[in-house]
Amino acid sequence: MSIRYGIGLALEPAFTSRAYRARQLICGQYASWAAEMNMVYLTVAGFFGCEESSVPALEKGLSEIASHNAQAAPQFALSHGGVATYLGLPGHIYLDFAAPSVAPELNNLHRSVVKLLAETHGVSLGNRNSDSQFQPHLPLMQFSHLPEQVFADAVEFARVVAADLQIPASTRAWRLLLMRFESNAAGEDWTGGAWAADLSWSLLASYPL
Repeated sequence: MSIRYGIGLALEPAFTSRAYRARQLICGQYASWAAEMNMVYLTVAGFFGCEESSVPALEKGLSEIASHNAQAAPQFALSHGGVATYLGLPGHIYLDFAAPSVAPELNNLHRSVVKLLAETHGVSLGNRNSDSQFQPHLPLMQFSHLPEQVFADAVEFARVVAADLQIPASTRAWRLLLMRFESNAAGEDWTGGAWAADLSWSLLASYPL
């Protein structure tokens, strides 16, 4: 069993409910289930290694980060640029929270979390969680491996669904999350989507923002 941890940002429930319904419709219509294997959230730090003995230190540090954020910028506002796709990486459809730019409060939260991870003994952070790699997004479809024209149809379908469900262009931060992921299929490579075959997860902690 391969184990990884992740830190996410849950958005206010009213927004999340519409995004969740959109994801269900898009993934179900095109039989692509990777995105459906997970919660609806923005990744702050994704799929990093952590020794079990180090988890209490992470929980303590995340509690302090969330408490500071709740005082400095409580439930800060976020906006997205609508439905988008990854250039050069077919199969991914998402709500783009990096367009036109990442909210300063979200950037600050990301930096605080990465600093905590870098300073916590027993954590293997990896290159994916650097500042230059931070592109906050909410997945609506992942690793679909659809034919080119079918994927183009899926993108159009996603845009219509998002409009029909009236997903707001803005929302607010709600909770900071610590999650634990397990997958046999992923092995030691959690970058290519193999985890989608058998991912299971548990929510270890949730911190009000």
